[in-house]
Amino acid sequence: LCAYQTCLRLSRLTTDEKLKSAFAPFGQLLEAKVITDRVSGRSKGFGFVRYASLEEAETARQEMNAKFLDGWVIFVDPAKQREQKPAPQPDTASSHAGFTINKTVGWCG
Repeated sequence: LCAYQTCLRLSRLTTDEKLKSAFAPFGQLLEAKVITDRVSGRSKGFGFVRYASLEEAETARQEMNAKFLDGWVIFVDPAKQREQKPAPQPDTASSHAGFTINKTVGWCG
């Protein structure tokens, strides 16, 4: 099965369960996930829903965009592929002893 993902801007009070119940009526919902901070466990204010078909995802987008969920107007957008970050390049400014030179200049205090 191919999945179609939608990105949502949400209230920080919205849970996975509330998100799932709000988006379930629009098709075969494969996943409803609110993104949380790793340290605090609190919502970051956005999440994703995944549907089995593009038609279901588009219906959900049309029906739920700019609607209220948990007292907050939510915005529903097609999810974009995460861009791959380029691999870090090795630092060519090394001393003869094999130590890397710190190029950061700043003030403390």
